[in-house]
Amino acid sequence: MKLFYQITSMFVVPMAFTAFLACNKDAVATRNFPEGKDTITKDPQPKVLYIIVDGGRGESVNKVAPPNLTALKANSIYSWNSLTDTLGVQAASWADMLTGVGKDRHGVRSNDFAGNNLSAFPSFTRLVKDRLPGYPVHFYSANPLLPAHLSAGADKAVAFGNDDAAVKTAVLNALSADTAGLIIANFGGVNAAGAAFGYDASIPQYREAIMAFDKHLGDIMLKLRARKGFADEKWLVVVASSMGGDYPVDPEMNDNSVFSKPLFNTFTIVYSPTFKPLFLDRPFNGTKFSGSTVRLFGKDDAIFGTVPGAIDEYNFGDTTSFTVELNIKVNQRPDGSYNYRYPSVLGKRESFSRGVPGWVMFLENNFWQVNFGQVGKGNVQARGGVIGDGKWHNIAVSVLNRNGKRYARTYTDGRFGEEKDITGQGNINSPAPLTIGHLPGSDNIPADVYMAEVRIFKAVLGDAVIAQDAAAIRVRDDHPFRDFLLGYWPATDGAGAVFKDRSLLEYDFKLQGSPSGTYLWEPFSTVLNPPVSSNLSSLVPAGKDLPLLLLTWLNIIPDPAWQLEGQVWITEQVGVK
Repeated sequence: MKLFYQITSMFVVPMAFTAFLACNKDAVATRNFPEGKDTITKDPQPKVLYIIVDGGRGESVNKVAPPNLTALKANSIYSWNSLTDTLGVQAASWADMLTGVGKDRHGVRSNDFAGNNLSAFPSFTRLVKDRLPGYPVHFYSANPLLPAHLSAGADKAVAFGNDDAAVKTAVLNALSADTAGLIIANFGGVNAAGAAFGYDASIPQYREAIMAFDKHLGDIMLKLRARKGFADEKWLVVVASSMGGDYPVDPEMNDNSVFSKPLFNTFTIVYSPTFKPLFLDRPFNGTKFSGSTVRLFGKDDAIFGTVPGAIDEYNFGDTTSFTVELNIKVNQRPDGSYNYRYPSVLGKRESFSRGVPGWVMFLENNFWQVNFGQVGKGNVQARGGVIGDGKWHNIAVSVLNRNGKRYARTYTDGRFGEEKDITGQGNINSPAPLTIGHLPGSDNIPADVYMAEVRIFKAVLGDAVIAQDAAAIRVRDDHPFRDFLLGYWPATDGAGAVFKDRSLLEYDFKLQGSPSGTYLWEPFSTVLNPPVSSNLSSLVPAGKDLPLLLLTWLNIIPDPAWQLEGQVWITEQVGVK
């Protein structure tokens, strides 16, 4: 069961149907159902206007900002980054929006509806008529395929052959009737313009088509509000696009998720005069991280960097607290694995050998660790997380004092890993320079890595700040520990033989190991620290959510046998306590 949350005085929830039934258990038990059917009777009977816009790419529509659509936001739950079925087939998206199930159930996978399973999973209009036989259901479309396959049970289903103006007129006539109930309208002009010229707000013909639809919407809303009994009626208006449309994505805006695919990018507006506004934004999917850096190798072909002019600045003795953070990508070995044996990636000690004082962050198998050495006391190390997967990760170590002891804590992608007591290691100062990449010593399998965003603070940042830094690509001026910054090397300079220090100390890492003295700066582009959730799409509305939403508005408790897959984004209007 999904959890739900309260927003101001109304409930707005992505909620599975099972949760809906559980929350309405008491309400259902105290109501009378006509003819033994699970339909809550209320007065007045709710009404629905459901408008489907083909080809309305959500982000483009938002940029165009059509006035009538925009005006609905003041009383709407809305998103410019809702999603269509990722099959990318128009008919499949329609089927989602009208059956309330996905392609694996309704079976629509091609625009000719071949092999569909709509007899088992019909349009929700059929479900409405089964529960409310006398309730008026009208269906008007600019595309004949839509009512031909997805208007089961409708009292009237008319296709107007790519004529949006005729669709609007039919809707206006339906709204003129006192008995108006459920009105579904499909508009195709936006998609026609997108298919011919491109689905982007920068394209005049596409913008004009969006504005033309918005004019139709304005006329419809004017007619709706002019109904003689409108003030006493309970209307829900849903305006949603069935699909977006293919268009090149700005690389800076591409987070490699479904939200960066214009074909699947839709918009959804759920409006009622009683609603308070709620914007459902594009979910955080990590931080875009790009630039050019130098590949660091170990051992015979070692390319590494040192800060030779700063010895004492990065010595932390036996009591000083400090935090080190960096982004790293471990490259695959020739044998196809990511199993490395002890190569350094960043440290301050003369060698990575037993009993040598100092500290070093290093690779072991497919994870990383931090090691603290001391003469006569061997090594103590704390383990970090797995980073051997060919992806960029953020790793950090924080050394702190607590109750008279000294501890080292590791973090991977902002998540705590392990804490070790290093009090016995005493003074970890070293006469060696701070070194990024290769250190002599225990490097049985040398490193092959990229690194960037290296930061050293003379302070304990704490779990919350380290988690924030794991998704950051720069040390901002408002960073809470900016005044404690001892070194900051983005390592994405793009040219030259140094990683420049952007802190006030200005101690650059000087690159070494290239016989020519020049270094290859290689471009990269990735998403840093993506969220753990593997189903971000559930955080925004989808086409298959809408039938369950509309049935809920009509006070129809769905039969579990219908196997509806959607989420209910509003519940306040049906008495959820």
